[in-house]
Amino acid sequence: MDVDELKDFLSSYAVDILKQNGILKLFPPQVEAIRRGLFERKNMVVAIPTASGKTLIAELAMVKEVIDGGKCLYTVPLRALANEKFEEFKKWEKIGIEVGITTGDYESKDEWLSNKDIIVATAEKADSLLRNNASWMKDITCLVVDEIHLLDSADRGAVLEVLIAKMRRINPNLRIIALSATIPNADEIAEWLNAELIKSDWRPIPLYEGVFVNGRIELYNSEGLVDVKTVGRNFEDLVEDCLREGGQVLIFDSTRRNAENTALRLSSITAKYSDSSELRDVAKAILEENEGEMSKKLAECITKGCAFHHAGLLNSQRIAVEKAFRQGLIKVVCATPTLSAGVNLPARRVIIKSYYRFDGFSRPIKVMEYKQMAGRAGRPGMDEKGEAILIVRSEAEKNKVLKTFIFGKVENVRSKLGAENHLRFHSLSLIAEGFANSLKDLENFFSQTFFFHQNEISLSYELERVVLQLDSWGMVEFDYDSVKPTKLGKLISRLYIDPLTGYIFLEELKRSEELSEFDVLYLISRCPDMEHIYVRKTDLDWLTDEALLHGIPFDDWSLRELKTALCLRDWINEVDEDVICSKFGIAPGDLRRLIETAEWLTNALARIGEFLGIKGLDRFVMRIKHGVKEELLELVELKGIGRVRARKLFRAGIRSKEDLIRHKDRLPTLLGKKIAENVLEQLGIH
Repeated sequence: MDVDELKDFLSSYAVDILKQNGILKLFPPQVEAIRRGLFERKNMVVAIPTASGKTLIAELAMVKEVIDGGKCLYTVPLRALANEKFEEFKKWEKIGIEVGITTGDYESKDEWLSNKDIIVATAEKADSLLRNNASWMKDITCLVVDEIHLLDSADRGAVLEVLIAKMRRINPNLRIIALSATIPNADEIAEWLNAELIKSDWRPIPLYEGVFVNGRIELYNSEGLVDVKTVGRNFEDLVEDCLREGGQVLIFDSTRRNAENTALRLSSITAKYSDSSELRDVAKAILEENEGEMSKKLAECITKGCAFHHAGLLNSQRIAVEKAFRQGLIKVVCATPTLSAGVNLPARRVIIKSYYRFDGFSRPIKVMEYKQMAGRAGRPGMDEKGEAILIVRSEAEKNKVLKTFIFGKVENVRSKLGAENHLRFHSLSLIAEGFANSLKDLENFFSQTFFFHQNEISLSYELERVVLQLDSWGMVEFDYDSVKPTKLGKLISRLYIDPLTGYIFLEELKRSEELSEFDVLYLISRCPDMEHIYVRKTDLDWLTDEALLHGIPFDDWSLRELKTALCLRDWINEVDEDVICSKFGIAPGDLRRLIETAEWLTNALARIGEFLGIKGLDRFVMRIKHGVKEELLELVELKGIGRVRARKLFRAGIRSKEDLIRHKDRLPTLLGKKIAENVLEQLGIH
């Protein structure tokens, strides 16, 4: 179908935007979606492979919705994906469609988004907007849920289905477009959403899946074996075979360390196919925010056309790697499996170096995870085919892999909403937001979820137990005929924390109104919402000493909580970032993520403290945010002055905003001319 035919449904200006972005013809699944009612406000579940045009289907529906006076919300699982989609959708601003994005600050209403036509958000952020009564959420007429198969996720799935159920309750005429990879029970999701199912295995580039065994590649399609190619005995030969023919390679490894080591090993090969002069700027960008050991290792690899990619990298570093790979400057990226569910990063050859994943213990990946990785193979417009290759060591292993992964059935998506922590978290929000005023109301709401659609079992016993628990914690008032939120319950819901976290904070604050620096950090590290740092054998000696000092048990979990608290203590006492990463065995990206979570939880603690009449905890929020001692808080309030520059000013005798004005002539020397001008402008000095 030619895009000009869309003029019958959209404006000619909208069609021009598509043409300007190189879209001249529509893919078969996109044509099928139009034929089945894409422009008729039907709910749709689109289950098609990676790179087959899912996002454009949603875009066409949203543009039509906006033209007809509607407002759209596009939800994604990850912030990185939100940023990518936001940039992608901004092209529609040329025809007057306003696009916005929101991903952070779970206590904000973001009322400025009321004027936007298409809003991109993570599912958690969208849910938090409902909890905080963002007025514009009731105006949403079209909800797009990207990666709907993540209903299966133990972490994110429950939020997704409760968000959908809430939005349907708020707006009975809400249109839902759900996007997914190919899954066996997409029809079940379509039934739940009363939606048309667009399901296809069509891809713009054929995908061949196979194995590398005894020096040869064996490639298969749905019919069976289609090609055998001898490339050499080693893994390096498999990579170079693709580079020699002008392709790029994406390698998935089981751990960060393996991904880094693989990238180092391959850099001598990629150097032969790369332009080092163009890569120097990319390497320089990697070191801009951090010059630690890992960053230097990554920069060194990049100068030779290779890179690694995992959650330990800073966000700016991940973006730099992805951009350079898309531009063809980086030839090989070695990643952990987290990338497979993240941003769009195709390569001619995808190599799954290990089909095991380590998350506390080693386990085989799901077939769904394998298919997500394999789906990255094939660059549209650049490759004639994509190849996804598993590394195996014997004929016996080959046969097992073929049966399990290549010809194996993808697992059904199963709701995870029935877990107690999810029921507790969402029941409080439903009561606080007025969706439920009784146990019967709660049951009725949960009967609209995917969990009930799939299981058709009553949650009455579990819900009563959860509500009794919330009542005992003072978050709801329950008398069997009715249930209503207390002021505390409403606050806990708005803060977007687990009610158990709220209870832990409340009890500690009641016991001790005066919390020390360590008390605060250990308290937030003990709550279920905190991400904890893994304890290495080499940590046991010094951690045991700290545990004895603070009267903390020696069990593994308590030591993880203690190590997390001590890491944050070093951070707010201005220990160098690289020193912290080395001491605690974490990467810069891990530290930033830990800081972000700690800031959110400490803010929640401060708000609960205010509720109890306890003041002063907000200073810890700012200390965690900026990583400084209390004496620098006034300086770091100013943009451009971080922990290092603030300490430099303090040592020079400049310790307040008044001092900055008084010593304005010294600032260019201490801060540099541009930063000094910016700081003085913030202080009203021009």
